Amino acid sequence: MQTYPLTTRYTWCIAIIILSLIPGLFTTLMEPDAALYAGIAKQIVWRNDWVNLFADGTDWLDKPHLPFWISALSFKIFGISTFAYKLPAFLCWLSGARFTYLFARHFYGTATAQIAALIYLTALHAIISSNDVRAEPYLTCFLVAASWYLVQSLRSAWYIIPAALFTAFALMTKGPFVLITIGSGLLLHWTIQKDWRQFLQWKWYVYLLLAAVFTLPEIWCLYLQFDAHPEKVIYGQQGVSGIRFFLWESQFGRFFNTGPIKGHGDPFFFLHTLLWAFLPWSLLFYLALFQRLRKLRKGVEWITLGASLCTLLLFSFSGFQLPHYLNILFPYFSILLAAWLIDLPLKKAMITQRVIALLMVVLLLAITLLFRPHYWIAYVIVSAAALTGWWLLRSPDDIIKVSMLGSVCVAIFINLFFYPTLLDYQGGSVAAEWKNRQFPGEIVHFYRSNSQAFEFYADAQVERRDTSFKKKELVFTGRAGRQALDLAGKEYKEEAVFSSYPVTRLDGQFINPATRHEGLDTVWLLRVNALYSNK
Repeated sequence: MQTYPLTTRYTWCIAIIILSLIPGLFTTLMEPDAALYAGIAKQIVWRNDWVNLFADGTDWLDKPHLPFWISALSFKIFGISTFAYKLPAFLCWLSGARFTYLFARHFYGTATAQIAALIYLTALHAIISSNDVRAEPYLTCFLVAASWYLVQSLRSAWYIIPAALFTAFALMTKGPFVLITIGSGLLLHWTIQKDWRQFLQWKWYVYLLLAAVFTLPEIWCLYLQFDAHPEKVIYGQQGVSGIRFFLWESQFGRFFNTGPIKGHGDPFFFLHTLLWAFLPWSLLFYLALFQRLRKLRKGVEWITLGASLCTLLLFSFSGFQLPHYLNILFPYFSILLAAWLIDLPLKKAMITQRVIALLMVVLLLAITLLFRPHYWIAYVIVSAAALTGWWLLRSPDDIIKVSMLGSVCVAIFINLFFYPTLLDYQGGSVAAEWKNRQFPGEIVHFYRSNSQAFEFYADAQVERRDTSFKKKELVFTGRAGRQALDLAGKEYKEEAVFSSYPVTRLDGQFINPATRHEGLDTVWLLRVNALYSNK
């Protein structure tokens, strides 16, 4: 077994990672998802309504309530802001590292647990998601916490209570499919260990019952908003059951492409997505997974393998696929990899990790030189320091530290340089900040346009006027809306104009300053001065 001198400096490694991520807590929210979810939580606070979820001016049925309740509670404490939205998700993500550590330590010891936690914290898409916050930081924590407490329940039945509570939290974050992730690992573990008596233990059935009871607040809220009001039009239909949507269509309907939200799945999507999403660890993870599958009866535990493979297969054969779905499996991936890495002769693995770290640093430097974010010279200096560190970290015992080097560079790059510059081109948030300064407290009307970022950052309610305007209303619109006003011959005053770009869908044209203007759209704040009827 490797001694890993890193373990004596574990706290410093954790501190460096956290410090590199803290600036992201203040970076403007991105459209569509992060700004949308923050806007839903904002409506909870402004309406003082913790039962009904609203988005884009209407009832919203897609995700369960818990992440919005947590964000709304944070807004109540800290005020409505970017920081208040991101902080609880960030703390949950860090708590996921703690539960990853505890799980790994239980089966493999302290050194493996430290490595697993560091792998979890430095995975590329986890770093991105700690800034562009959706539901995954919450769900990741709740799943690994439930798995940890279920492991503890093997020796004391009382642990089924926190296990059931975290399972309910996961259910109220994403839906019933989370039971597959939590349960498949235990089922595989008991099957390979031939521990058949576990299937007859009463505590597991009590655990499921408690998890169902703890989930009742979600069921009740869905009933009140949707099932009790069949007259509401949801997804173009009346009589939509929120409870049915939660229990089936929200997740399994997407997986089997039978729900109202459909996609076009690729069975290999997550296999190649994992190559970049789990950097700098992805190549080693594939090797670790292959080795574990070769030695099915020689492992210490099979919970992590069962949770990883079953969920990954479910995702791969689903009709709806997005890269951030993988994040919830990072604790299990990290434990699997750390358990394999701790016994591995490190020379060849070190070569792999040094190459990956070098490529990450060099690629970020190349993007910096091309994109020219604010204060880009400062990041060139950071890159020079990183390359110096990379050159010095050549001992096989430095494999964790050299891998961390690439991830920390990513965190510094996106949180201090790239995202702050990129979001200057998010027209909705920029327009809202301008409006708040120039016309504080004034209501704005969306016309033939929509912006979740504008709605979140505006200091007053936003209304939608697709039929008529009163005199002298402040209107947010895009090209289609302005053209409609022009064709109608109506008078308006241009208060402000902003460049706009869908910042989560980058391409080479935008990255290159010489061609960036070619891909930009435009949004306006207009003062409509006359009655206008769209007939």
